Parts: sequence; C-alpha cells; structure tokens
Amino acid sequence: MIPSEYFKILYFSLISFILVVFLFPVLIKKPIEFIVRKQYNLILISILIICILFIGFRDPWGLVKYLGDTRQYTKTFDAIQTGVKTEYTKDVGFYLYMRIFTLVTNVQVFFIASALIYCLLPYAMFKKHFGELANYVLIVYVISFSFLPFGVNGVRNGLAVAIFLWALKFYEKKWLMYSLMILSITFHKAMLLPLLAYLISFLVIKNEKKVLLFWVLCTPISLLFRGTLENFTELIFSSDSIIQDERASTYFSEESQKYKVSGQFRLDFILYSAIAIFVGYWAIIKKGFQNQFYSLLFRTYVIANGIWILLIYAPYTNRIAYLSWFLMPIILTVPFVSDLRFKIANNKQKLIYVIYGSLAFTLIMEFI
Repeated sequence: MIPSEYFKILYFSLISFILVVFLFPVLIKKPIEFIVRKQYNLILISILIICILFIGFRDPWGLVKYLGDTRQYTKTFDAIQTGVKTEYTKDVGFYLYMRIFTLVTNVQVFFIASALIYCLLPYAMFKKHFGELANYVLIVYVISFSFLPFGVNGVRNGLAVAIFLWALKFYEKKWLMYSLMILSITFHKAMLLPLLAYLISFLVIKNEKKVLLFWVLCTPISLLFRGTLENFTELIFSSDSIIQDERASTYFSEESQKYKVSGQFRLDFILYSAIAIFVGYWAIIKKGFQNQFYSLLFRTYVIANGIWILLIYAPYTNRIAYLSWFLMPIILTVPFVSDLRFKIANNKQKLIYVIYGSLAFTLIMEFI
C-alpha cells in the first residue's frame, strides 16, 4: 500500500509519464484515427489501471492532509458494519450501497468497487456517443482538475456524477436515463443542480446564445448582490426542504473561512470555467458544429456553472463548481474528435492543447 504522503506524487508522475513519453510523440506524428486503433488503446488501458489501482487501493486510514475524507468513509463503513449506524436518512442510495458491502466484505473492497464505478461508468457513456474517439474524452476526464479529489475525497459526489454520466448513455431511452439520474441524486442530493440544468436546457432554453447571456450576467449579479445571495443559499440548504442537509451549515460558518476555497470571489475558477464556455461557443456558434447531444450538454454546463457563480461565496465552492465541471472534458474535447475536425485546420494541434493544457493546469493546482 502506497504511503499517503507519496500518493499524489506517484499518481501524477505515472500519468504524466505515460502522456508525455508515450502519447505525445505518437499524437504529433500520426493521424488521430490510426492512434486509436493501434498504440492508443494500450495507453488508455494503462491510464485506467493506474486510476483504478490508486483510487481503489489507497490507504483506508490515510492522513486527511493527503487523502481527504477517506478516513471518514472508513469510519462510516465500520459504523455500519458493527451496527452503530443503522439509519439512512441522508443520501439513502449511497448508504444502502455501502451497506451491501458491509454485509459481505471489507472497506478496501468497497473502495476498489467504487473506483471501478467511478472510472468505467463515464467511459461507457463516452464510448456510446463518441465511439473509439471517446478515448480522448476519457483521458481529458481523468486528468481534469476535479477527477482525483472526487474519486478520493468526495466519494459520494464522485459516484453520483459517474451514475449521472452513465445515465446519459441511455439518452434515447428517456425513462431509463431519468431513473438513473434520480438514482444519482440518492447518492448525493447536490446532483439536483445538474439535473435541473439538464431539464432547463432540454425543455426550456434550447438556444446557446440565451444561456451564454445568462452566464455572462451571473458574474455582475454575484458581485452586486453578494449578501442577498449568501443568505438565500444558506436558507435553501439549511431549511426543511428536499435538499436540506445539516452538513451544509458548515459551508457558511465563520470557522470554515479558514479554508482556501471559501468565502472568496474566485476569479481563477471563473476563468477556468470560461475555457469550456469559449470552446463551446467557438464550436457551436462560430463553426456551426451541429451535434444535438453536444449542444444539450453545453447548455447544461453553462446553466449549472452560472448557478455556481451565483453561489460562489459559499465555502467549499469547488464542490458546487464540480456540479458543472464534470462536464468540462466533454465540452473541451468533442469538437476536436468529432465530424467537426474535418472542417477546421490544425484540429489535432488543438486537441494537444486541450490534453496537455488540462494536465498542466491540474499539476499547477495540485503542487504549486
């Protein structure tokens, strides 16, 4: 078992080594289609194995400083297994899921199974909608800024997102898709936000320019009405409502202000989010990219991200931002691995910028 203090260093070293030493030279020299059929599958499998092994076989009692809430999940698992915890009033789906493992195995197997779900369910969706070129989407997904934290620290949210993405695989079977989306909410109630954004983009606002206008207006609104928005947000999470959660009360406490991601107007996070906004705008509006599924997810991302901007002052704001960020790899990558790539110049170079730009940003946020 890897000592927790070396966990991230080894993980990112291996991922970076594969992407730089093995993928980069091939990506420069050969067409995208050739890479997918040949070397690229081996590269993809290697990355998946690293992700699953590191996330699944991490130390269940690892230091909080390095492995976040892993120890807390282990304590909860033990409490359920020994009968100390018997009520499942919050995130019922997740705790029933955990309960199943407590009946038949140990916490390490629980983490391994969770890692498999977290990594493979999104890939199943990517594969369904984007074919073999989905491999690129998956690579950008696993090297994104949020992937490792929500696989190791925010397990409930990470699994909920994986189920939500898997639901999109069944886009043509609406009853199944919505059933799985509801299942994701039972794992983490915060998934109500992306579901709401999805429904708005699917049923109400089907125009990309309108959602972009909404996103642009969210920043000045957030700056001008900070106090009102903070009070409204605290009321939503703290009152007796469907999304009420006593854990959310810590998001607004004075003590929570000591955390790096709390109580600030995170311009860096907004600029990070804007990268996907720009790519989607460029692909759909400027280049006329016509892909109904991509446009739907782009609108969903813009709406969910705009709502986050309105809630940006809440402590742990990155957790709210993640409710849109998990769609970023799709928004960033699909235009360069789809039919649109035949209509633009230097599409492969742009894909290189997406992959290695994402990797560089993640490394900067983790180690600098």
